[in-house]
Amino acid sequence: MNKFYILFIFIICFFIKLNESQLTPLTPEQSILGKAINSTFTKYPSLQGFNSQCSFKIHILIEVPVGETITSYTTNVTNDVSFYQEIKNDNYYIFTNAQGNQIIGTNSQLLTFTTSNNFQQTYQLNTNCLDIDVGKLKVVNSTKPIVFSNYFIYYFYLEGLEPGCYYKSIPCNTASIQYSSFSDSYNYYITATQMTQTLNLTKEYQFTMDFNDGKSFSFTIDSYYSLFEEDLPTTHFETFFPSDILSSNSNYTQMSFGYQPLFASTLNTNIMRPYQVFNNYYLTLPLRGSKGNMTFIGSIDTTNDPTNSGVLINSTLMSEIGATLDSITFTTKINVTPLPILGIKSIVVGEANSLFYAEFSNTHDYQFSSLHYIFISSFSEDWPFGFISGTNSEFLHKVYLQRIPSLTSITSFDYSFKINQEGFQQNIAPISISNSDSPILKSYGFTRITNSKYLLSLDIESIHGVKSISFDITRNPSSFSVVSGTIYNGTFELIVPLFSASQLVIKDTVFNSLIIYEGDSVSANPISIFNYPQNNNNYEYKLKDFTSISFLKNNLDLNYDSESYNIVYLNSPNIPQDTPILFSLLDIITLPINRNPEEFSLVNNEFIYNTTSGLFESKFILPKNNMFGQIPFQIIFGTISLFDNDLMNERLIVNNTVLDYQGPIFSFFEKIGDASVISTTTGTIGWRFNITDELNGFESGYIKVMGTVDSSTYHFNFTMNDVIGDKFNCQYQILINVSQPCISQEYRIVKVIMYDTNKISSKFILNGENSFSIITPFINFLDQGVDITVLPFTCIGSTMVDSKPTLLSFTTSTTTIDVGAPNRTISFDFSIDPGTIGIKKDQLPIIYLITVDTEISKCNSELISYSTNSAVYKCSTELPLGFGYPGQIILSMYGIVNNGGYFYGYSTKDIELVANSNSYLETTYSSNFPVIISSDNYYSDDNGEIIIYGKGFSNVNLVTITYSDSALPPNSATISTHYGSSAIKITGIKKTNKLFKIKVSTGGGLSSNEFSIQPIYFDRSLKPIPTESPTTTPSVTPSTTPSVTPSTTPSETPSTTPSETPSTTPSETPSTTPSETPTTSPTTPIPTITPIPTNPPQKCLGNPECGGKNQGYCSPTGCICYSPWIGTTCTSQTIIVPQPSTNTTNPQIEIPTDNNNGQSSESNSQEPQKMIFKSLISLVSLRELNFKNEEVKNHIFDQWVYTPIDEFKNQYFTTISNTNITATLEWFNQSTSIQFANQNLTMNPSSIKYTIEITKYQFSSSLNQLQLVMAASLTSSSNDICSLNQFGNTSTGDDSNYLKIQIENHSLYGRFIKRAIIDNIVKSISNVLLDSSLNVVDSSSSLQSFIGITIPYYSDSIIVDPDFSVLIDSKSASNEDDSICTKKNSGLTTAQLAGIIVGSITFAAVLVIVTVYVIVKRYKHKKFMVAVNKKMTEMNNNK
Repeated sequence: MNKFYILFIFIICFFIKLNESQLTPLTPEQSILGKAINSTFTKYPSLQGFNSQCSFKIHILIEVPVGETITSYTTNVTNDVSFYQEIKNDNYYIFTNAQGNQIIGTNSQLLTFTTSNNFQQTYQLNTNCLDIDVGKLKVVNSTKPIVFSNYFIYYFYLEGLEPGCYYKSIPCNTASIQYSSFSDSYNYYITATQMTQTLNLTKEYQFTMDFNDGKSFSFTIDSYYSLFEEDLPTTHFETFFPSDILSSNSNYTQMSFGYQPLFASTLNTNIMRPYQVFNNYYLTLPLRGSKGNMTFIGSIDTTNDPTNSGVLINSTLMSEIGATLDSITFTTKINVTPLPILGIKSIVVGEANSLFYAEFSNTHDYQFSSLHYIFISSFSEDWPFGFISGTNSEFLHKVYLQRIPSLTSITSFDYSFKINQEGFQQNIAPISISNSDSPILKSYGFTRITNSKYLLSLDIESIHGVKSISFDITRNPSSFSVVSGTIYNGTFELIVPLFSASQLVIKDTVFNSLIIYEGDSVSANPISIFNYPQNNNNYEYKLKDFTSISFLKNNLDLNYDSESYNIVYLNSPNIPQDTPILFSLLDIITLPINRNPEEFSLVNNEFIYNTTSGLFESKFILPKNNMFGQIPFQIIFGTISLFDNDLMNERLIVNNTVLDYQGPIFSFFEKIGDASVISTTTGTIGWRFNITDELNGFESGYIKVMGTVDSSTYHFNFTMNDVIGDKFNCQYQILINVSQPCISQEYRIVKVIMYDTNKISSKFILNGENSFSIITPFINFLDQGVDITVLPFTCIGSTMVDSKPTLLSFTTSTTTIDVGAPNRTISFDFSIDPGTIGIKKDQLPIIYLITVDTEISKCNSELISYSTNSAVYKCSTELPLGFGYPGQIILSMYGIVNNGGYFYGYSTKDIELVANSNSYLETTYSSNFPVIISSDNYYSDDNGEIIIYGKGFSNVNLVTITYSDSALPPNSATISTHYGSSAIKITGIKKTNKLFKIKVSTGGGLSSNEFSIQPIYFDRSLKPIPTESPTTTPSVTPSTTPSVTPSTTPSETPSTTPSETPSTTPSETPSTTPSETPTTSPTTPIPTITPIPTNPPQKCLGNPECGGKNQGYCSPTGCICYSPWIGTTCTSQTIIVPQPSTNTTNPQIEIPTDNNNGQSSESNSQEPQKMIFKSLISLVSLRELNFKNEEVKNHIFDQWVYTPIDEFKNQYFTTISNTNITATLEWFNQSTSIQFANQNLTMNPSSIKYTIEITKYQFSSSLNQLQLVMAASLTSSSNDICSLNQFGNTSTGDDSNYLKIQIENHSLYGRFIKRAIIDNIVKSISNVLLDSSLNVVDSSSSLQSFIGITIPYYSDSIIVDPDFSVLIDSKSASNEDDSICTKKNSGLTTAQLAGIIVGSITFAAVLVIVTVYVIVKRYKHKKFMVAVNKKMTEMNNNK
């Protein structure tokens, strides 16, 4: 590569004002006039690695008389100088003099130009590479350190450099020091890694800057840890996976290449990023926890060198303990699993007319690694692409690609193939040789669309036709459209994001390139320089202009399902309103750069100037369950990224959160049909597993299984809709049917990817080059090794048969496809003769479509019909816009598997041999069709305006919008602005947070595709908290709104319980006999590893809504009631009644009331005007359920031992199967605040609370769970009334279920919170209504319900805490649609009565069935139910 190309790697220096004296004519100018343009002549050395020397790029404009030309141009300096003609327009020229490695001091050249009439003009060009006076340097100021990822960042002001010139970067022995581009101060920034081996972390950091000629400058800056001397951790303990990895008898073998043993380290840290490093290099990664109790994860990475396999290795973990480091040495022995070797042999690369092929075979088994291909571009594919025939142990791999139609003599391309560490490379000759004339850019223009997006219009001439245009730093081709003319001479448009702008690259169809950097010349007459539009406003960036930062919401609470919808404000009158500025969150959830670099994607949110507020504003969403403390972010403007720092007015702070940075993991994993024998019919094999994600909750998963002999492939996609259980702990199974005829082999899990509701992944890839140790879902099963993912099976009569099926037909829906049209769908029909052995019906071939640029698209087929002599398939796919144009698209097909253990494919040439087949597609491109490609983000609270992007928009005059919300009819939107042919701003979108679709049409009748937009939900509102009574005074002053999250942040422990316990025992954790429930918050919360589900948002009910403004208000969670009102409509009140009589036999309580304005009646009054209501609450049984929620055992509570505690509290004790059950009943005669399981609750007056503790239970299976069954009933002394039963979610913020049994205007109200204390840890539980499966007694005057409190598998103990109150309702049960009423004066219509009658008959039938079942299977249960019903009868007889 010549020096011209080498010089282009340099970053163009900041331009200073032109000093034209640097280019001086040595003789008076006559026929030749020259001057330097857009150039810098003086600078400091800019880059490390070139001996701290300077580089320059000088542009020189030369004018000669009309009719004359420049025939030669020379320089007297040849070393490290490139001198070339850049542009010629008529009699104007622009030449470039690029200099590299210029030494310190003034460097001179003599440049001589000669015209066609032999006139010569010589100029002296002087450039000055400045020296540095180290003695003048000093650090004037610096910011406090900023922590981001694994780095500390400082902004500092280095004084002593000449104004206007700078070092772009300064070599440093401990950090990276870069110019920050601010014109006022803080002209450099330091990026230092966290690695340190100093004994004292709070000591100052020393940096040494190296300059030319051996000069250096040293200075110190405060360490990051010195800011937190009182908050540094003082303890840490580790848990290992597998648990015995440190044992001398450990024999751990990696599950796959790079999958190391893991350890979790728990530190009592009050900073988010304490210092903890493994082997002086590998930083541990935050995993889960909260402030004061954080768990980090790391891999014991000692086995990169295979020679370490099976030998004892010492490694070191250094952890921060206060200001010093604590060092622990691990000794491990790990058996390395290397990347598999394929043993590539018999490589042949040949030409076949317009195609070339590359083939090879193997000596070792193919073990499912990805294969990588490079020709014009690169792509990676898994099996079956290229696998022509064979088995995994012996196959032929062959692919056909297109030769390049034409290339210049100086351009060549190699074909490369690679799998793991093996591969080969071969040069591929083009079909013909063409000239090397690159495209010519005649003019350009930028049109602003948004502050950060511009329409770039280009007038281009190209002899060979424009093939691609790229503008960003990746040099990936951008989507462009030909607005007028052709690809040979036309006007092109593309949408460009300025923030990723690097250089403009225009390529033609024979791969000639025109590369234009910012500052390069486009035209010599008139002079046109290629500049980005943001550099035309002459604004000089000043740090102080970016420090007035504030947020809509701050000091955030991110616990559980509480994403923070927020807005950042920038107040700076000095910044031009159209300046492109972006805001990016850098928290570990939004940017998982250290956890999984493959998922790294910076989310940029654009600042938009608000003319009303005079502020720049940017919306953003901070994910839930995130890091605590300061949330890092950056503001991007121009080429500068400004990290949040202490100079800003406000930092983004999270006060309350529990981090969940671990994706879903397997907590149970078992094989189904391990070592099965398939004889004459069909066998089923697979895996059953439990998925645990104890805070965010599981969302979706994917598992790929392949056969070790024939590569049979099975894809399993599953979501929460498919599993059994809830998102925190659920079960799923994947099953594969194996039918005769078949071959014996193993099925292996080769890939697992699972996501939680925060999009955090867990991942396992067998034999991949990139390992994912710390995010493996198999963390609990590392001791079992890869065997857990392997399922062998035996087929009786298994015979390997190599019999390639015959491709009978292969047709396409068209032979030419318009890849510029809205509809670019291509369909394929093909048939195969399965042969005598037959082919696997569940293995569906894939059709591959490949362009000359080796872009690839796939079409997955489906089986239409199958017979002994014909298998018919079909598939269709939509091609990307512009795919393959100009040129052909070649076709191939792979992935057929026969019943004899062999796989097959058909190359492009194989398809060509089939009669009446199409082995390729021609492409055309219609530029006039409108096509919508993308849009800006649209938020649910936006004002109905959006910009869409695509092509063919210049004549669009109609925009139609359809809504998925059925309440919104379609409408025509207004076109606000056309941006050329490539973008439109539209207005008039109706308010919605549901998906809607946009379609545009032109005046000529052409219509676009229908483009779907899903609004991003955004809630900028601040939730109201009532603190005063309403203006119309109710009877009681309303209390404050209940908090959705606990007032004290729960601490968190690792996913497997560590050997050590927290240093402080939680005060609320009960002993075997529960102590008194505290009425104030404990000082230390109980550890929480399972998130407690929050109730979903509910529609506010009632007429008036929420009982009216005196009784409650509407919130996003539903109605929030003012005390003493209660319920989903705030129309019920608690009733003050005397404490009921104590039951000394069992924990069953009866609460009598009457209809005398809610006053209680302890006596059974016989006055006819009075109506007596009696509530009965009892504990029924303890059921064991399997994973299908089927009853395994049912323990009926028979005898209890009664113990009084005080006048309000009694205790009851019983035993079943060596399990102790203790029930403590507490009466509250006034409103009382209590806490249970870290949740603050309010007990209403006249309510009863049950605290039930259950000790260790002997489960039949670890998959089973317990269900505590409670009964609640309400009876009335009158028969001429109505009753109602309701069960659902509360809306008051306590995230509970409620049960309401109502007769007339009286109710029994039960609250069942969705949390329990399980094994001394707060975990989630669920509550279910069991009325449909148990023997309930319902009538208009008597109601009964059964509630099941379902508790997951546990080890030692559980505590649950339901409570009950009696209410009086403003609305009678007779006014509710679902009430049960007597016929007399019921007011029911005939249809309503008919429905009740049919329902009653159905219920009666069910009741008979249930009763028979109970008689046969549940005698003790029947006995208990008889006793309960007898008690209810007695209550009715006492009316």
